[in-house]
Parts: sequence; C-alpha cells; structure tokens
Amino acid sequence: MLHVAIIGSGFMGKQHALAYQALPEATKLVAIINPNPKNAQPLADELGCGYFPTLKEAQQEIKIDLVDVCVPTYLHEQYVLEAAQAGCHVLCEKPVTLTLESFDRMVKACEDNGVRFMVAQVARWWPEFIDIKKRLDAGELGRIHMIYEKRLCQLPPWATWHRDPQKSGGGLYDLNIHDIDFLVSVYGRPRSVYATGHKAREGAWMYVVTNLAWKDGVKATVETCIDMPGPWPFSIEFRGAGDKGTLHYNLQAGVNIKDGEQNSNYTWYPAGAEEPKALGVEQSDMFKAEIAAFVDAVANNKEQPVPLAESRLVLEVVLATLQSLEGGGVVTL
Repeated sequence: MLHVAIIGSGFMGKQHALAYQALPEATKLVAIINPNPKNAQPLADELGCGYFPTLKEAQQEIKIDLVDVCVPTYLHEQYVLEAAQAGCHVLCEKPVTLTLESFDRMVKACEDNGVRFMVAQVARWWPEFIDIKKRLDAGELGRIHMIYEKRLCQLPPWATWHRDPQKSGGGLYDLNIHDIDFLVSVYGRPRSVYATGHKAREGAWMYVVTNLAWKDGVKATVETCIDMPGPWPFSIEFRGAGDKGTLHYNLQAGVNIKDGEQNSNYTWYPAGAEEPKALGVEQSDMFKAEIAAFVDAVANNKEQPVPLAESRLVLEVVLATLQSLEGGGVVTL
C-alpha cells in the first residue's frame, strides 16, 4: 500500500484526495500539505488525515511514498523537486510547467533519486475520449478529413493568477493542453502549428484557436478559452470527419466540470446512412481511473500510462503554439 500526501488543498487537491480514498486497498491518504492552513486543515479533518505546513514536517512524523502536487502551475517545479529529493514518487497536475528547461529539471531530479514521475493528464481517462481514441486507432472513420475539438469555460472563481503568463499561461496552458495531449496520444508529433487568439491585459493567451497538421495528412483545429464572458457553461466538443462517417461528442456541464452534466450526446453518423447511431459509453470517475493507473504502475513497476516523452512533446507543441500566437506565422515542429 502506498502512503500518499497531497500538496495543495484547492479544488484539484480535493478531487485527487477523494480518488485516493476510493482506492483503499492500494493507497492510504496520510497528509494534506499547505503552508496556509485556512483550507488545508478543514480538508484534512474532513478526510481524516494529517495536516502539515511542509513536506519535511510531514515526513518527520509519518511515512510518505507518493506525493501528489496540486498547487498553482508556477509552484510545480519547487514541490516536484522537493518531493523527488525526499525519495517520494510524484504525480503532478497539468500543466506540468511553462518551459522545457523546467520540465527537464523535474525529470532529472526524479531520475537521480530513483522515483517515478507522471503528469496528470486526466482527460485521457474521460470515458468518451477513451472510446474516441479506440475508434481513431482502429481506423473506423477511414481517412480523416478534419478533427475539431473545443473546450470552453469561465475563469475559475477560486483564483486570480490564471491571466498572469508568468504563473499560469492562461487558456493556452491550462485548458488547450488537454486537447493537445489527446491528439498527441493518438497521432504523435504534429508537423506544424498555426494559432490565433485573444490575450488578456496581463499578458496570458486566454482564447486560442490552434491548427495542427501531421505528416500523414491529418489536420485538427482546437478551440480553447478559459475566460468566457458571461455565465458560460463548461463545454466540450469533439468532431471527427472521415471517409466512413462523422463521430461527434458534445457535453455541457455547469460553471465547473464537477457541477453536473446539463446535456451531452455521443453520436456516429455513418457515411451513406439515413440515420445516425447514438453511442453509449460506460461512465467512470476519470480522477480515480487516472490515479489508479499511476498507482498500479508504481506499485507493480509497470510502464506508466502517460509517458514522460509524450508530456514533453505536448509542452513542445504548446510552446510552438505560443510562438505562433506571438509571431503570427506557421511554426514547424
């Protein structure tokens, strides 16, 4: 059994904590760590685990095998390095960091200390996207004409740092990265990227439309915004059109992804058919599935489900997108 400490006590920290508690045979949540006890102490009390201001103080009192980093992006490297140097395996929320240099330092620290390190790209465990990937991998759509993905939401109400490019990177890093990660998991390294968007006054790119192309002719457009004006619902869409038909998934939730599903549909439109086919997918909690997969990899020395090479490639694509946004041209990868 792995003894787990979570650094961070916000929305994501609580989601991860509940996922570990749902795996009682594999993990034991032993600590919530946060220098500020305001949210952390009540969360620790609710979950029945210890509260500590620092990892060092926690390790002086309890055994910790795995550290889950759920703090704002600009703090990720600090805590990943600390956890690695303390001999703990590390799961780190996305976006893992803002630069390749920072990512490489984290990887090296984990390698030097003989611990596992994975980026928590949770959308890989979204039930419909698991099914979409299977269909794309199997060639069920035939030759792809175009893929379109969108992910739009209001600015998270619990923080103000998302518009700061030194701390968050805006919608480009915090939201766009989910769909880039999905496409990389299916098609690998794209050949080129071209992007347009809207930048906040603070300097972060909040609304981004990214066009990607691969060497085999696949093209995709990804529309992302983390700062939609008005009471916009959290919404996701996938549309893949190919010789054999069109695959479409659409979802609307509340203000937040966990506020409850308002409506959704997942449909296959076969080429030449008169009627579409509604598709059903067994639902599961993506946070629990993601964490269970990483815990299994650590406990049983298996290949981890999100390879570090893919996480680095995703960051390369995001940085190429940023280059295109700033320079206004096509960027070759």
